[in-house]
Amino acid sequence: MPKRKGAGRQKGSRNRGYFFRPNRGWFSKDKGGKFVPLLDESGERIRQRDTPETVLRDSFARLILAKPAPVEPVEPCATVLEVCRAYLAKAREENGENKTFKDRLESLFDFCFGLPARFRNKHGEPSGKQTRADYTHPGFGDWPVCQLKKIDIDRWLQAHEGWKSSSTKRTHLKAIIKAINYGAGAGLVPRNPIKGYSVPKMMARVVYITPEQEAALREAASPALALAIRVLIRTGMRPGIEFAALAARHVKDHGDRMELVFPAAETKTKRRARVIFVTDSEIIAIIRRQIRLHPSGPIFTTSRGTPWIVDNLSKRFRDVRNKLARAGMAFDKDCVLYATRHTFAKRILEGYWSGKPTNIETLARLMGNSPAICRAHYLQWDATSTEFLWQSA
Repeated sequence: MPKRKGAGRQKGSRNRGYFFRPNRGWFSKDKGGKFVPLLDESGERIRQRDTPETVLRDSFARLILAKPAPVEPVEPCATVLEVCRAYLAKAREENGENKTFKDRLESLFDFCFGLPARFRNKHGEPSGKQTRADYTHPGFGDWPVCQLKKIDIDRWLQAHEGWKSSSTKRTHLKAIIKAINYGAGAGLVPRNPIKGYSVPKMMARVVYITPEQEAALREAASPALALAIRVLIRTGMRPGIEFAALAARHVKDHGDRMELVFPAAETKTKRRARVIFVTDSEIIAIIRRQIRLHPSGPIFTTSRGTPWIVDNLSKRFRDVRNKLARAGMAFDKDCVLYATRHTFAKRILEGYWSGKPTNIETLARLMGNSPAICRAHYLQWDATSTEFLWQSA
């Protein structure tokens, strides 16, 4: 079929950057798709279809050269260290220096300075006592956050040979992701350059302390630690924010039962009050005695009479566990201090103390969690827990 006169550029022909519009003249298009007329040397629009190619090329060249160079916007972008410090200040203000805060502080210090947390001084700076050999990586603190790439996060993890487990990697990664998310939300950085970074899924601990292991732990521990283990397993309290912080003002004594009430501001989520229900007469008697000994401040203390710090409590538990393990007692690989809370959950579910098995919704209320969290964390049974299953079969 012959080409219709005035039909414009033929399909497949070379795109020169300009074209003829019938009855209108020669045009180009800008980046926004707007038609821009070609002009001759005198500034008049070129309307003739048979205009020489050289004239059109010269006109198009003038048009291109006349366009102002695009100005790249300069976006403010704080350094990694500035963002991390801002995030930590906000986290300290909202939650205090709890275990989660300390873990993230150590991770961010490592990320910024390339040094293990033991080299951090009280001001959050490197202590100055380190040598070249102490650095695990160069550190990212001086980098603008905008220059970070996901591969840099991979390299940071790879620089730490000891960070093998997915849970360890997850703990360190969450610190970086939380900090940069905060920076983006606070306007310190224009965007999050590692948004969508894949974080290992959280693996629930499969752990239980058997009555025999509990008895051995309490016998091998100091009196103060033995008391802590006993109360933690029977109440399901969180070791740090609840057990170590418990004071007389939290206790509502109803005679044959007690409520341990933490206001929302003192709880893990800061959303609602946490209530721990105590019906065991021996635990009630222990709490009353501890209040008489320590009417102000935390009622549970170390053997020296100082309030427990969760890090110290955890270390003492591991020391006793390791001592028993060397003597031949087997423990689950995840048997740490927090296993006391897992033990409480499993014993409540199977009715260990009450003789009445309960459901996951009731357990959630007793533990201060949602049913979904309880299902994800406390329904896994280890090899030592099969007796519960036999009893329920």
